[in-house]
Amino acid sequence: MSDGSNDKNCRITLYIDTPQPMLNPLKDPLKHNPAEAWACGTLFNVAAVTGHAFVGLTDKNGKEERWGYTAEEFSVAGMVFRGTPGVLIEHEPGDYYNEAIVWNISEKQFHRAKNAIEKLRKRPGNYKLFEKNCATVASDILRAADVPDVPGKKLGLTPYGLALKKRVMLAKRRMEVMKFRVKNTIGTLFGKKKAPATGLMRSLRSKPVPVPIDNAMKVFRDNRKREVSEQIDLKRVLNSISRHL
Repeated sequence: MSDGSNDKNCRITLYIDTPQPMLNPLKDPLKHNPAEAWACGTLFNVAAVTGHAFVGLTDKNGKEERWGYTAEEFSVAGMVFRGTPGVLIEHEPGDYYNEAIVWNISEKQFHRAKNAIEKLRKRPGNYKLFEKNCATVASDILRAADVPDVPGKKLGLTPYGLALKKRVMLAKRRMEVMKFRVKNTIGTLFGKKKAPATGLMRSLRSKPVPVPIDNAMKVFRDNRKREVSEQIDLKRVLNSISRHL
């Protein structure tokens, strides 16, 4: 009998606060509105341009913790050249994201990621923009969990690369759906019965799930309004990717 340690009953999620140049302003007018930065006492919303990334770790009971890496203090010289003390902070339901990738993981993988997070909390090291930042640390936690299709060193260097990785992944999933439809259509022309979509859905569920912007932002806005951290509904996401089957 299985002890459950290899059952994929946990999750790890890469949340991406998409950089403004990669996002239609009409998709998220509040975040990219300078008035919000002014209301917070700053002249410029830095994260709107740089983007941000953080990781959500969900246990077998559905409880999620979200962690992200940042600099303790804002210093251009320190963040870009010398390095400045970093810190791993817990994220709240109201912390922005526009896109996400979700991996279903086992309890063993969950604990590997949890251990990596605890080590970073104790020894966060120095934040350096082009070496150790929110994107690289998020990618490192994913690698610690030993999940497939983690962004490589180049794509994992910035939120720009992470967003690109997610969008390429989403395009691949949609292409998989398109191939299934075409194959079914051709088959019916030769008198074959349509193949059921169960095999396709099983294939999509077995891989990392890239969450489209509309799906991700709906969950984010609902969570922020209610001040909760409910999980992204993967069934709804997969139905969105494979719609009209």
